[in-house]
Amino acid sequence: MLRRSRNTDILAAYALAQTAGLFFLRKLYLLTVYQTVLAYFAVSITGIFLFAACRGRLAGQVKNIYAVFWSSFHGMIVLGFLTNGVFNLTLTQMTLIQCVNFFLGFTIYWIPYMISGRKGTAVAIGNGIIGFLGVLNHYLVRFRGAPFQISDIRAARTAQNVVKNYNFTPDLILALSLAELVVWYFLMRETKEERKSRRTAAQGKLSGNAYSASADDGVTDAKQFGNIRGFLGKRGVLEWLTSAAVLAGCIALWNSSYATLYAQTGQFTKDSYLADLLADIMGSSMDFPAEYDSAAAAQILEQVSAASDGAEHIQNLSGQKPNIVVIMNEAFSDLRVLGDIKTDIPVLEYFDSLDKNCIRGWANVSVLGGTTANTEYEFLSSDAVSLYTGGCIPYNLFFEAGDFYPGLAGILKEQGYETTAFHPYFSSGWNRVPVYEAMQFDNLIFSENLDSELDTIRIYTSDQGDYDYIRKWFDEKEKGKPQFFFNVTMQNHGGYTYDGDNFKTTVHLLGAEGEFAQTEQYLSLMRESDLALCGLLSYFEQYDEPVIVVLFGDHQPRLEDAFYESVGGGKLETWSAEQTANLYKTPFLIWHNYDTPFRDAGDVSVNYLAPLLLSDAGLAMSPYQKYLLEKMEEIPSVNVAGVKDAAGTLYPRGSETYHNLVQQMRMLVYNHTADSERREDKLYQAMKR
Repeated sequence: MLRRSRNTDILAAYALAQTAGLFFLRKLYLLTVYQTVLAYFAVSITGIFLFAACRGRLAGQVKNIYAVFWSSFHGMIVLGFLTNGVFNLTLTQMTLIQCVNFFLGFTIYWIPYMISGRKGTAVAIGNGIIGFLGVLNHYLVRFRGAPFQISDIRAARTAQNVVKNYNFTPDLILALSLAELVVWYFLMRETKEERKSRRTAAQGKLSGNAYSASADDGVTDAKQFGNIRGFLGKRGVLEWLTSAAVLAGCIALWNSSYATLYAQTGQFTKDSYLADLLADIMGSSMDFPAEYDSAAAAQILEQVSAASDGAEHIQNLSGQKPNIVVIMNEAFSDLRVLGDIKTDIPVLEYFDSLDKNCIRGWANVSVLGGTTANTEYEFLSSDAVSLYTGGCIPYNLFFEAGDFYPGLAGILKEQGYETTAFHPYFSSGWNRVPVYEAMQFDNLIFSENLDSELDTIRIYTSDQGDYDYIRKWFDEKEKGKPQFFFNVTMQNHGGYTYDGDNFKTTVHLLGAEGEFAQTEQYLSLMRESDLALCGLLSYFEQYDEPVIVVLFGDHQPRLEDAFYESVGGGKLETWSAEQTANLYKTPFLIWHNYDTPFRDAGDVSVNYLAPLLLSDAGLAMSPYQKYLLEKMEEIPSVNVAGVKDAAGTLYPRGSETYHNLVQQMRMLVYNHTADSERREDKLYQAMKR
């Protein structure tokens, strides 16, 4: 016979309402799947039955253990909605990754329960952690398209620098999710009867009398399980067995190759954030891949060096080495790569017209909407960041003050170049000062080093203002001294909700005017970038020394979900692998102020751009860059989407073909940056002619 209480009746009604809510989210908005609805319904019905029917000495423990499990299951769904706006648990395709995700969720709630002995405290702390992570992820996904990663901790100062340009107004999903966590706590906390029963049981223990199990606290018969006083005595045998299982699971995960599994599979879905975060934590410890061998890495590059015939020659420029200006333009992209986009006025009119004396193509990057430093690192180091185990930001992880790092800047410095890094924003972002110093830049110029303010759009230095500084630098530089000038711009930085007097939207989407305000503001910024580029290249056309200008975008912007749905024919999670890969493409340009043939390079990942530049300029490169230049012929793109071969076939991360194609390159990436103690620097420095 069931013994129902008023609290159980309320919980039952609320759980059924939750299930109905999930059903309508699937039916009307496709924000979940029916199997998720079925799973939560089954968990709820089981919980209601246990709370009403479970009797006996172990009943309290069973009820509390299940209450923690139910709360963690509920918390995982809420975290999924807060992080991604969707939650798709497909039971018929359950993976190890999803099981790990639910295990971690249960652990978050179980630990405070075992410490406090109170399910209400466990739910309060567990929901608090879920709420904090969920809110953090909600805004990070809104602003940059990716949730919190461990490397973001070291990037906190960067976030502080740019946070004022974002809109933090809560949306409906955020408000409802947080309200749901609060309501769930009040439903799961102890009732007056439960608190009274727990106090009575505790008093019985203190008096030394045998005590029986309380209704919901798992206090067991002292004669049967031992009259253990104090903290340990408050837990029952089932609770300790559950704790042992949790501990065993944690140890197994930590001692397993889980981080490798994360790096080599495409199994991560919209319902596995905690599993993703665990792999990020484990990957951040930078365990080397199983196949890593520093001696083998050196041997590969020594063979490349020995086979090099010194065939590279300086271009016919009267013996002059070309000045090199590299512009990594913030969020510079061409959204037409995503689909059929038409605007009332051209956006990249000047860029589109460039068909002489240049190489053009698509830079395949590994980030979307943020983490600029990873694309910057790929260009300056020639390392493909996607080959690291787990997600990481190498600028934050591998570089400290006083380090020495052989890369593009050092290679050009060896050949007589003055090397300058210019970023018209704060120097605190992305650990850039020690990174640039390790890379051997002669001059570091940030906003705090400028003598006067530059022109701004919104709250950031405009591309026009940025390029004015470049022109001034080249007007004043020592004549005949070749320059390597590396520039990271700021104008197009997200978010795109500015509503002030220093910028107005000028570009509108035909057929959808005003429907996607953020997208239209972004396109208007891109038009300003195009106009500024025209002015800069016009200046260098008249310059009396040879100049190469390289321009590429660090990533595409993160825009409205509805925009992606409109242009891509469906929600992002339904896009094909090829469609998704297009989110990680930005235009690149290698332009000359002297005669060279035009070439369309197609898809080229950013790690290849520096070797391509050195080859184009006829300059010496390192054995590593020579290796990459040859590898580019086989697999021209290596990024977060996977690898693309010369025929244009995409092999996603996790496939056997992917692993075989990148295994050797991954070893060199680790050797170059992660294994500085055993690295042979000469293999990453310019080869002698």
